[in-house]
Amino acid sequence: MRYGDSGVLAYGQYPTPPDSVVEGAVVDTRRVGEAIQRLLRAMRLREREVVLTVGGAQVMTKWVVVPAMSLEELNAAAPLEAPRHLPPAKEPMLYRFWTPHADASSAPAEGAETTQMPARLVAVPEALVHSRLDAALRAGLNPIGIVPEPDAITYVLTLNHRPQSLLWRGKATAIVGIRYDYSEMTIARETALEFARTLRLGLNDAIETLQRAFGASHEEAEALMLQAQLDEEGTLHFSEELGLPPLSMLGFLHALTSEMRRLVDFQRSRYPEGSYWGLLDSFLLTGEGTALKGLANYCARSLGLTCISGNLFRGVRWAVPTEDLDPDAMNRYTAALGAVMSLKGARSPTDEERLTTAA
Repeated sequence: MRYGDSGVLAYGQYPTPPDSVVEGAVVDTRRVGEAIQRLLRAMRLREREVVLTVGGAQVMTKWVVVPAMSLEELNAAAPLEAPRHLPPAKEPMLYRFWTPHADASSAPAEGAETTQMPARLVAVPEALVHSRLDAALRAGLNPIGIVPEPDAITYVLTLNHRPQSLLWRGKATAIVGIRYDYSEMTIARETALEFARTLRLGLNDAIETLQRAFGASHEEAEALMLQAQLDEEGTLHFSEELGLPPLSMLGFLHALTSEMRRLVDFQRSRYPEGSYWGLLDSFLLTGEGTALKGLANYCARSLGLTCISGNLFRGVRWAVPTEDLDPDAMNRYTAALGAVMSLKGARSPTDEERLTTAA
């Protein structure tokens, strides 16, 4: 995607070469780099600056309490400080901290005596980051930043929200990104991310249910699921032409809604009883999972909360024709677009740098 002047100026996609990406890490940077080059040529893009997103079950993000110090000092000490707050790692990791008072406007008052402070810790396997950087460099791109996927999704879905709408009203909102092989659950207030958690539960679990029931391949099961309709009882109904019986999806749905309930209970436990800040009664669903028709209605009925699908089309201005863009399909690119918009706002680009490409 190419973003500039507060709008999406170009959009394109290209299939990832088979077996070139394994569990989020690029294992064949040459083929992925060539695929990106072909996409850039097809889109006639000359920009070379790129913002990457990183997400998945291997990316850990949590709030921790650390010794009071500047953000620069904290990140310099990250190789020693960060592992104290995380389980033992099986591979080399990269660590970054973020603090609520990273800017001067929210820093502690001068002279205040504090020995500890809250900080958000993001830990990412080195292979995940370096392989994506290598693929971008092989494609002739200039990576200028990497953004955690939860932050990117939060930013783009909350960018143009209406504070007094039914969904917001100034409260915290949970965003559930249902991807193929994992789900990302986050809590956002305004455009700030307060909490993030990754689950090893994704749309593939639902697709496998159809595979087992009908003896279909993964591709056939996914096609069947996208054509079906989920009712409020958790049963998937197919068109009469297919002649297939209804199929219960309660295994997948119960696992998903149970985690959503846990998120609601966790948020309320963080604040005193009855506190307005602890109220969490709405969910935004995004990711590939939103292609499952009726999912938002089922979650709303099961939880007794407001659940809607996060629509990327409502969050940004499209300067390219949108009749060829399927809103359901576009949900999976939310993170990339969010990364572009986040990094663009982090500095003041020159006229030559106005446009940024996300891969």
